Amino acid sequence: MIRALKDAPFVIQTPVISDEERAANIAAQAEFKKNVAWWNSRVKEIRDAHTGKFVCVAGEELFVGDDPIEVVARAEAAHPNSGGYLGLYLSPHRGPKIHANRG
Repeated sequence: MIRALKDAPFVIQTPVISDEERAANIAAQAEFKKNVAWWNSRVKEIRDAHTGKFVCVAGEELFVGDDPIEVVARAEAAHPNSGGYLGLYLSPHRGPKIHANRG
């Protein structure tokens, strides 16, 4: 049963973010953008060499493996303060992916 409370106050709280937390988020975003740029400059050769594997880019370094948890763990161990890693699965499927609903 759902009851409406007529006199209940409606409160919206905005989180308070410290300057240190804001600086850490900006640094992580900058690190992520560097990793994406590194990935984009080498995507063809990486895809050709590691199709069907999980890859992770951290600190502009490539980590490859069959288990995504293990790949990310190795990347975080090598770059513990990175915070901005890029993780992907390189699908062996080529061509368009068609998603249809016959409902």
